[in-house]
Amino acid sequence: DGVHNFLWDFYFYVDNSSQSGGQALEFDAFQFVHGYNYMIGSQCDYGRGAWDTWDEVSGRWMPTSISCPKFSSNTWHHIQWYETTNTNSHQYTYVTLVIDGHVYPLNITRNARNLGWSDNLGVQWQLDVNASGQGYHEWVDNVTLSIW
Repeated sequence: DGVHNFLWDFYFYVDNSSQSGGQALEFDAFQFVHGYNYMIGSQCDYGRGAWDTWDEVSGRWMPTSISCPKFSSNTWHHIQWYETTNTNSHQYTYVTLVIDGHVYPLNITRNARNLGWSDNLGVQWQLDVNASGQGYHEWVDNVTLSIW
């Protein structure tokens, strides 16, 4: 409950099928505190070619101005997210995104929502397929979530 700073650092690799079957690569960090869901979700939306951030209150993706073309396949990519939560105001902030060494400051703040869930902390990855229904694969390695 007492941590509010998150540095999520990981590498990922997608196969050739991601180029034709991928709709979005989703990367989520979350913290549940006293029932509030701080879902600090992000996605590289292949359909729009841009990064989105999750707005928990409205339950939808919000576009950013950060470009996100399809990640090249068969090579490792490095993602770092710096994010914060404020449990007094029930808000979370996307501070900085680093993609393969390129730094993108965001400073986007969203509101958490009270779902009554038990305290928890974690990260998750999700692959979204496009209308083709073609599957693809993603590998994740060297994952670190630093909290303070």
